[in-house]
Amino acid sequence: MKKIVFGLVFLLILLGNCIKSFAVQNENQDSIYLNVSNTEIRNGEEFSFTINLANIDVAAFDIQIYFNNELLEYVSGPENTNVSGSKMITVWYDETGGANPKQNCELVKYTFKAKEIESEYIAIQGEFYNAEGVQVQSFTDGIEIIANKETQIETIEISEESEVASNNSKLKNLRLNHEGMTPVFLPDITEYYFLTENLSHLDVTAIPENTNANVTISGNTNFKEGLNTIVIEVTSPDKTSKTQYTISVTKTKDLEKANANLETLAIENVTIEPEFANDIYQYNAIVSNTIENLNILAIPERQNAKVEVTGGENLQYGDNVVNIQVMAENGYTIKQYKVNIYRRNDEEQKIADEEQKINIQKLNAILEEQEEREEGQNLRENSIIDNLKENVWFIAIYIIFSIIIVILVIYRIKKEKMDKNKKSVR
Repeated sequence: MKKIVFGLVFLLILLGNCIKSFAVQNENQDSIYLNVSNTEIRNGEEFSFTINLANIDVAAFDIQIYFNNELLEYVSGPENTNVSGSKMITVWYDETGGANPKQNCELVKYTFKAKEIESEYIAIQGEFYNAEGVQVQSFTDGIEIIANKETQIETIEISEESEVASNNSKLKNLRLNHEGMTPVFLPDITEYYFLTENLSHLDVTAIPENTNANVTISGNTNFKEGLNTIVIEVTSPDKTSKTQYTISVTKTKDLEKANANLETLAIENVTIEPEFANDIYQYNAIVSNTIENLNILAIPERQNAKVEVTGGENLQYGDNVVNIQVMAENGYTIKQYKVNIYRRNDEEQKIADEEQKINIQKLNAILEEQEEREEGQNLRENSIIDNLKENVWFIAIYIIFSIIIVILVIYRIKKEKMDKNKKSVR
């Protein structure tokens, strides 16, 4: 009996070692971690965070970060970082083919500046690969940044009077007592829109960047059916500068006929940034030196709305503006979309072409390396399958043998109980 139990224990230990060997590849789950310099900050203050490695070799990675670029400003990061609106991507690979992987180090560091926040969340995703091109770990985390209100008061008292120029006529904040104003407020955007069915007035809060600037608000009461315009005029303290903000308020019972949104905005062979959305009204694009005229596609959400496009023809070198005006089918609700077009000159185009050639070469090298990694991974997978096929009979016999031992032990225990019962009966 003791020998049988000992044999069973031995087999279980052996089985545990086999399971452990299959689990080794998962031992690095916490090998990538995040450090943040500070999560409570005041407006205008910078903070940074790093992604770090421990006990893992990384020969390539792809990190994606999502943030609100209206509340946070990207300051600095790795050279191989591409920022587009509220998304940024960092891609890196070991140019030596994995001979010099990253390990036990600070992998990347990013620095941001707070614009005006109460609470904001930064989402981080990453994929990390070894020298063979195999993904060794994925990473998902986030950072919540909140405003330090105690120091914010001090910032206002010190900076608003001493640091903001006397000729500043911009607003720091603009909000209504009802939700629905589009687009989201930014100091450099001066045109906004609002739809209502029954409101007769709106309370407007307009805070200038320089507290000594003069702000006047008109047109925010006694709304009539149709189009109403709220005008916010900001005059700088030295009276040398004025900025006018407008909110076009449409009051109507038929909100569908007041729809002046675009459904599609695209320019042939040109990429606009940020990506089109019907509540974003300003875009930017760069075109080559050979493009003089643009083929613009602007389709409204409502079929009967009218679209008028001005600009986009006879482009000059440098800055050009394309305006797209959408008039809703009610005949009075209007929205303006604008695309700032920069046309390169001949010298700028030469530089851009050279950069494109270099990027294509790098991309081809990455693709070739990726194909080699996939081929290597396929070979390893086939090798694993072959090993399993070769050992399948051994595993089957091992399992059957273990089951037989368990049955024998159970039978032995039951028989001993039966013998004891018989003796007690006698």
